[in-house]
Amino acid sequence: MKSVLSSFQMGREKIMMEGRAEGEKASAVIISKCMEFRINPTMEQKVLIWKTFGCNRFVWNYLLSERIEYEKLNRGRLLNTTPAHLKNDNPFLCEVDSMALINTQLNLNQACRKLFPKGKAPKFRKKGKDKRSYTTNCINNNIEIVHISDRENYIKLPKLGLVRIILHRDIPTEWKLKHATIKETASGKFFVSIVFDAEIEPVERMKEFERIEAFDYSMSSLVISASWKNDITGNDIRWYRNLEGRIAKEQRKLSRMQYGSANYWEQKHRIGKLHEKARNRRKDFLHKLSHKVANDFDTVIVEDINLQHMSQSLNFGKAVYDNGYGMLRTMLAYKLNDRGKVLVKVDRLFPSSKRCSICHDVNHGLRLSDREWTCKSCGTHHDRDKNATRNLQDEGKDILNRWASGDSSLILTPYGVLSEKKLHP
Repeated sequence: MKSVLSSFQMGREKIMMEGRAEGEKASAVIISKCMEFRINPTMEQKVLIWKTFGCNRFVWNYLLSERIEYEKLNRGRLLNTTPAHLKNDNPFLCEVDSMALINTQLNLNQACRKLFPKGKAPKFRKKGKDKRSYTTNCINNNIEIVHISDRENYIKLPKLGLVRIILHRDIPTEWKLKHATIKETASGKFFVSIVFDAEIEPVERMKEFERIEAFDYSMSSLVISASWKNDITGNDIRWYRNLEGRIAKEQRKLSRMQYGSANYWEQKHRIGKLHEKARNRRKDFLHKLSHKVANDFDTVIVEDINLQHMSQSLNFGKAVYDNGYGMLRTMLAYKLNDRGKVLVKVDRLFPSSKRCSICHDVNHGLRLSDREWTCKSCGTHHDRDKNATRNLQDEGKDILNRWASGDSSLILTPYGVLSEKKLHP
């Protein structure tokens, strides 16, 4: 333990000394900060927001059909027409925010550039199944926060005017507002996500990593920790599974209702509220867990497993997506990075469960159903998950040592994630 930390510290001190030899101080950097607030629009404003959703869907489908036809005749060239030529024949497009239509066009162009070279095309958007949101840009202070009192605040939005907003957090006055995204959830609630340009001082990376935590993924209990202090049980998670019966009951009621009726949409909102409750419980739990771990430890070691492939095998999809392990890794990465700490990702091919943490002999015959096993070389009896966390912790320390010695096969991303470089053919 001491040798690992001392060599890492020497490597980091060498890097810091080389950086300070030039006598330059770290300058402030500009980053994007996003804050989401709930808004309470009036009925007239809701109707205009719904119209904007529909106009965005119309522009997407119309421009997409143009680009597909143009791609068939002109391979490798992208048609870049704007929504302006559609307004003459479709005057209803003039009722909504023009920046929302332009952002839809830009998103479509990006999707076409990505998929057309692969012989694919973006999908057309369908009414009732489309994502109900649009983005508008801040130009000449057309978007701003208006403070009336501590309990009465408004946000000025293009075409909508003043919309009541619930400011549950303070916004620094020096932040510069860039753009806003208005969205409606499945439960019928409206939110606005505001993006700011914030100037902050860069956080100096830590020199010593004494407190090290390792997490092994567990489908039934989310994670198993090396310190035993952050073990999660099955009772702490299963947010969607606990509401699955109620959701199924409400969906059966929905299937008997006439599509488009008032009762139909009211029932849709009831189902949306249940899904939103599961999502909010999951995010709240993961935020609290990641905040606690980021404060208590200097670095965290996790597996770089492919959750998408795991969800597609052996009908694991519901269990994988319900526990939110990918969301936990993302939260740990940016929270550790904000504190000058590092998240270490161990390669997914590393045999953490099959390797003995004492003699490092690999048990190739270990099956997924074997929760305990005995090493044939040294005779040590292992709990499968705890043995995996010890192996991950040892491998993470080795990666930290290699990074301190200047190993070029490792990469530290701007988000504070240290891992092996992925070689692309």
